[in-house]
Amino acid sequence: MGWNTWNKYNCQISEDIIKSNADEIVNLGLDKLGYVYVNIDDCWQIKDRDAQNHVQYDKTKFPNGMKAIGDYLHSKNLKFGIYSSAGTMTCQQRAGSLDFETIDAADYYAWGVDYLKYDNCYNQGRKAVERYTKMRDALLAQPKQIYYSICNWGEEDTWKWAKDIGNSWRTTGDISNSWSSMRVNYLQSSQHPEIAGPGGWNDPDMLEIGNGGMSLVEEKSHFALWAFVKSPLILGCDLTKLSTDQIAIISNQNIIKLNQDSLGQQAKCVQGCNGNIEVYQAYHNDLGGYYGLLVVNWSDWFSQSIEIDFLVAGVTNKANDTCKLVDLWTGQVIGTFTSKYYASGIAIHDHLALKVTCSTTASKVQNRYQVKYT
Repeated sequence: MGWNTWNKYNCQISEDIIKSNADEIVNLGLDKLGYVYVNIDDCWQIKDRDAQNHVQYDKTKFPNGMKAIGDYLHSKNLKFGIYSSAGTMTCQQRAGSLDFETIDAADYYAWGVDYLKYDNCYNQGRKAVERYTKMRDALLAQPKQIYYSICNWGEEDTWKWAKDIGNSWRTTGDISNSWSSMRVNYLQSSQHPEIAGPGGWNDPDMLEIGNGGMSLVEEKSHFALWAFVKSPLILGCDLTKLSTDQIAIISNQNIIKLNQDSLGQQAKCVQGCNGNIEVYQAYHNDLGGYYGLLVVNWSDWFSQSIEIDFLVAGVTNKANDTCKLVDLWTGQVIGTFTSKYYASGIAIHDHLALKVTCSTTASKVQNRYQVKYT
């Protein structure tokens, strides 16, 4: 969980922007909820390396250097994230790290870096698994762990190999500031829930809440969707400009706890799959153990309804079981229902996020994989 510069600022970044957003994380109490990574994306560096092949930071944007940024963040008990590409250049044509992995990883450690987002531009057609493994090994050689975020856009069957290399892996191309883009990324990131679990996560890209491209209803659905698939929750807006309602979305403790659950089971579609209204389910180990159900209306035109069958949805092993439903956003009890619940009139692009506890609990589907890079 944390914040990244790219979605809002692109290349228009500076030391002051990083510090002001870091300050706002603390001012809003977001750090206490788990938002601790402050990640500088592309354009912190310049194109040319120095005579000793070290990457050089842009002195006009960061006059005090990268270590000073790391020290500032660490003084606030936040963590320092940085960006590079597994290519000869970054996506914005700054110095990439391909074939300079060892020297760059050592520099990151010296600056106090805690997180690396590693992109895929200008990769010279070399195999992703080889390029990303080289940087993993360089990071592992450092005296402390650096979180490793693979960003190869889901290419070259990322799901087959990334779990053995990184802590998270992009499953998609870049998100843009719209409902349609968010939907595409979510559905693509839902194709292989079986590989996600503690130590490694499918990553549909950063959150667009607060950037103006979605309604408040859509932003709320966006946050719930990312939470249910156990995506990294990386904010990407100007935190100083968030509305009270937007702060409430990203601060909801029930939704965050669901995302951060120790079992780490990614939600999978159980009813209405590939239709206008879908139901996603995942078991959550914490808070006494419960099933979460997410009902989302993808339709651009009409409200939608669906009858949730508790047995089909996998929240019980018993036909005609009695199940208690709680609204995860508000904590309010919706009611107790036998066998089924009719979710009616869900508005366009809206959703329901439910905590479900039944008298008989279905068998938990444990994670199949544990990422080796921990």
